[in-house]
Amino acid sequence: MTKINSPTFWVAGILLALYLTAIGFRPLLPIDETRYMTVAWEMHLQNGWLAPLTLNFEPYHHKPPVLFWLINLFWAIFGINRWAGLIPITIMSFLVVMLTERLGKKILPENSYDSGRLTFLICGSIPFLIYSTLVMFDLSLTAFVLATFLFLINYAHQRKLIYIIGMGLCMGLAVLTKGPVAYLYILFPVLLGPIWIKDFKNPTSWYAGFLLSFLISVLCAAVWIVPVLFQSDNNFAFWLLWEQTAGRVTGSFGDAHVRPFFFYLPIAVVLFTPWIFFRDFWQQFTSADKDNSAYRFVACWTLPVFLSFCFISGKQPHYLLPLLPGVIIFIAERLKNVPVNKTRNIVLFSIIILISGQSLATKTVFKNYNLQPIADYVRLHSDRPWAWVRNYHGELGFLAKLEQPVEDRSREDIQAWFNKNPNGMALIRYNEESEITKYHKLASYPYRGKNLGIFEKRHSPK
Repeated sequence: MTKINSPTFWVAGILLALYLTAIGFRPLLPIDETRYMTVAWEMHLQNGWLAPLTLNFEPYHHKPPVLFWLINLFWAIFGINRWAGLIPITIMSFLVVMLTERLGKKILPENSYDSGRLTFLICGSIPFLIYSTLVMFDLSLTAFVLATFLFLINYAHQRKLIYIIGMGLCMGLAVLTKGPVAYLYILFPVLLGPIWIKDFKNPTSWYAGFLLSFLISVLCAAVWIVPVLFQSDNNFAFWLLWEQTAGRVTGSFGDAHVRPFFFYLPIAVVLFTPWIFFRDFWQQFTSADKDNSAYRFVACWTLPVFLSFCFISGKQPHYLLPLLPGVIIFIAERLKNVPVNKTRNIVLFSIIILISGQSLATKTVFKNYNLQPIADYVRLHSDRPWAWVRNYHGELGFLAKLEQPVEDRSREDIQAWFNKNPNGMALIRYNEESEITKYHKLASYPYRGKNLGIFEKRHSPK
């Protein structure tokens, strides 16, 4: 295979195109991308890689540090800007594709495995195209889950200590990426090992090996957690170690994203898109499929996790993203008779549509999500007190390079805030001009279906 035809070359080219498209056409999207970049920015200001995370200079216990470490690493090399912060996201997306290909090689039958098919199938999937350049945690988590599975499969064939250590380190990094929920994505293939491992033997060493790798992962996560707990109060420790996980399971706090049981059913279909529309996908299962190790491993991996998330109260579409490689491996087996060139052409067509759509959205939809003009104004007046009305989520910290907090205020008490801070400025979302006649408007921009204005206290004429 020539270099230009190698899957690695194509994946690198595809992700470079997606990276440049994101930098060139798409703003950082509030509230998630702007929030996470602000957390990374405040980590830089504190120069504290083993310190508690902060958002708006207050303790932030919602996420662990790996993504923020990676962003700060590339900022240390290239300087603090958006394009450098997006490099680790793109690298992790690249790793997801490559690790999916390696996992497929290990479990797919020889007559089904094709490195090109696997890489194009995942690069062309709708969820990957959407999330591969978003500043979020799920593709990084996916990479560490896949690496764990590669060590797990090696351990299934050869019970060596090196594979246990590899599993433990990768699981530890997964936990430091998204929290204890990472174990849920990994647990079921371990528990169900006798189902997918051919000629399964010595269950004691199998489960004992995983237990040891679990302990290694806990030690790995403790490298960050222990110093953080020593620098934090009991409330921070409670939220970091317990409530962020248990609270999302039960839906017991405001940011848990509580949704109904059936929420994931239509999203599951998206995981298979666009490949679900191929006729070969719907070919009848044969008796040989029952002995297909790829089907059995993927079923033990994805189905129990999917059902678990259906029962968990907190739901977000991207929580299913770490299941995407399993879905792609299943699809690769179903589409083994489809020419690789056909899947490649569909991927290229999808990317052209995506690039064209984002270039058009720059002048239309993205204008309603671009906070950079407002952030530039805030940065020019960063010496003055600022308030956000209401529910501030760190939207401006990174974009405006703020070094002091923005006060979160309700519409009812903003006038009292102005009285206390007569030279202060406030950012207020509103629909009608009648809502903001009490204040002096300095600027206004469209934002998420409303207007976001910059206001100061209206002074009485002398």
